[in-house]
Amino acid sequence: MNIKTTVCSILAVLFLISCDSDTSDLGGSLTPSDDVINVKADSCFAVSRTVKAADSVIIMTSQCNLGRFTEQESGATFESSYMTQLACMENYQLADSVYGIGDHKFPQWFIDSVGDLPPYYADIKIYYSKYLGDPYNPIKIQVFQLDSMIDVDAIYYPDVDPSQYCDLSKPLVTYTASGWNMQDNDSARLQSNYYPKIVIPLPDSIAKYILESYYDPARRHYFNDSESFMRNIMKGLYIRCSQGDGTMLYVDRTILEVNFKYIGLDSEEDHLTMISAMAEFPGNKEVMQLNSFKWSGLETELADNSCTWIRSPFGLLTEIDLPIDSMKVDGYVLNAAQLRLSTAVTPSNKYKPSVPNYLLLIRKNNIQEFFSKNSTVDGNESMAALYSSKYGTYTYDNIAAMVEYIYNERKEWMEKNNGTADEFAAANPDWNKVILIPVTPTYDSNNAVISFSVDINMRQVKFLGGSTPIKIKTIRSKF
Repeated sequence: MNIKTTVCSILAVLFLISCDSDTSDLGGSLTPSDDVINVKADSCFAVSRTVKAADSVIIMTSQCNLGRFTEQESGATFESSYMTQLACMENYQLADSVYGIGDHKFPQWFIDSVGDLPPYYADIKIYYSKYLGDPYNPIKIQVFQLDSMIDVDAIYYPDVDPSQYCDLSKPLVTYTASGWNMQDNDSARLQSNYYPKIVIPLPDSIAKYILESYYDPARRHYFNDSESFMRNIMKGLYIRCSQGDGTMLYVDRTILEVNFKYIGLDSEEDHLTMISAMAEFPGNKEVMQLNSFKWSGLETELADNSCTWIRSPFGLLTEIDLPIDSMKVDGYVLNAAQLRLSTAVTPSNKYKPSVPNYLLLIRKNNIQEFFSKNSTVDGNESMAALYSSKYGTYTYDNIAAMVEYIYNERKEWMEKNNGTADEFAAANPDWNKVILIPVTPTYDSNNAVISFSVDINMRQVKFLGGSTPIKIKTIRSKF
């Protein structure tokens, strides 16, 4: 390894370990007397602003959001509804016959056992592991049956329009409850395997239609796989909160349950008996699920230049202009450049959205490609930082590679087109702009991050910035 490479590496390491110490005399202490190295520790400043979330951010997640939440401090409101397909296991099989469907004859003892119980019925069960806000808010939920298929090969964005898939004037059911979590009693919630859910009764006609379809020989094959089931029996569901404010559910799965009764063998008594059973058709990560997000009341924060904001998912983001020409000076090697973002304190609120755990720093013109390919960071066009609750900061320890990449990209364009820096900026207005986006990491079996997806939990963070420039610490060397 030559002396230039060695010194650059040592300088960068020391910069990252001791970013606040005086580095003005590093050069003389690290090099032999016969090598002349000019090392300069300096600071430059970046400009930041609050911008609306880019429409090009692609949703790739198995989580669905349901609810409406108004932030008390700003009055900004976030609404989310979702569409989900329903899966069907391959070669789905039910009992030979079920009570109330077809012309099968059931004995009198079976009819007497059924009594006044409904012979069949259907429910929607919405399972969620997390939520934001008050779980006892009064709410009204509407469920719609999709009339059009969701195209599994299409690219979807957070502003997907459910009215293109179903008639919003004709809900299957409108369900009203006194709270998200009022259906289960205290003893159920104390169980170790408790999974909170909302159970929404559907019209009996849904259960009848599905069962009649299964027991019709001409339609039985529609239950052979999910594709056939979705195209011919149930294209999917759209679920929205039509009334209520103050709670956002993070839905893990949605299940259509069809309950029915049939004659079966009691293994203990060794005789025929009435058995109650159910068929499940789940909406989960195995099928398409699409969120539809809507924000309102963001204008005040968008216009405030005293700071910058992130309100996510897909509300407000922070945009930064990297001062490329201040960091990359001709004749010098940029060894290290540290960008530290400090958060500002906001008023305490019991139900305030939390700050993002990870923030992706990504070039503005690379957002769509990054999320469409479910990428991981490369250091050149994207980096990620973990929130420090101790200091209230996100630190990107060394963005030097990104600065070099952007600088060289401009240089190559100027040489190829015989153009100037101003002409390049005019042709590429976002050339030095980066965006901060909340993300969630995906890990492999060795607990290494292999990709990032958009964090669609409600998050908010206020940064010191805007009219106050952001300091970037640099170390450059000249040989």
